[in-house]
Amino acid sequence: MYTHLTFFKKSIFVLYKNPILFLLPSIGAILSITIEIIFATKLYYSNGNKVFFPDSILVGLFFAAFTIIYFQLGISKKSIIRLGAAPKNNNHSTDVLELFIIYSIYSLLLVFIGGYEGQVRETYSIKSDPFSLYVSKVTTYHNIIAIIPAGIVTVLSYTLASFLFSAWMVQYMLLKDQDMRYGLVESFRKLAYNSTFKDTRKKMLLLFLVTLVTSIIDFVLSNIAITHILDALHSYLYQFVILSVVDSLYAPFFLICLFLIIPSGPIS
Repeated sequence: MYTHLTFFKKSIFVLYKNPILFLLPSIGAILSITIEIIFATKLYYSNGNKVFFPDSILVGLFFAAFTIIYFQLGISKKSIIRLGAAPKNNNHSTDVLELFIIYSIYSLLLVFIGGYEGQVRETYSIKSDPFSLYVSKVTTYHNIIAIIPAGIVTVLSYTLASFLFSAWMVQYMLLKDQDMRYGLVESFRKLAYNSTFKDTRKKMLLLFLVTLVTSIIDFVLSNIAITHILDALHSYLYQFVILSVVDSLYAPFFLICLFLIIPSGPIS
């Protein structure tokens, strides 16, 4: 077990030597917090009316998120190569379109999971106005117990989706240097093949469990009141800031761990 835990130490070492890995996730967190403040504040003062962002802004946010993950993958890969944990290759071609396809499927799944979580939140909403539905948090012991089954489904779905598609993107980045003709398919096939190795599978399971804990924290901060701030808006924003900080710190660690776990050799 101790041997399998060494990749955690290596990941921390890589982050320590390359603090720039926290830059893009931090920018993403700041952008996310800013958007949430604007949206929640407009909703708070809307007198119960629904508030929607223009489609252009939503599309822009989607592309901004993809841009961040795209460059984060590249920076993480270079950091691993400097560590000597991945072979260096003079061919640095990366098909943006194929990565975009993987990320788009992942984002679509997150929309469905978020929709289900929204339905769960609506079940325990005290008031019917849009603001209450959006920022309300479960507060009573009875409701906390009652929300656990739905929370388990949400957390497991989110963790599985994040783990699978992040691993797929990492595998794609590692194999694209080998001039694959069908990188999208071959990278997924290679990921499935690597998962059959006992050592890789054990490390993935350990990382999955750690990611599961992070997903539980995300669900709690999103749906359960952990503060005693009476104002709903301030309580929501306070917990959202905590959630964003946690995610921005964990995201670089998560990607580096995947780069260290997933083999980068040629497809068998």
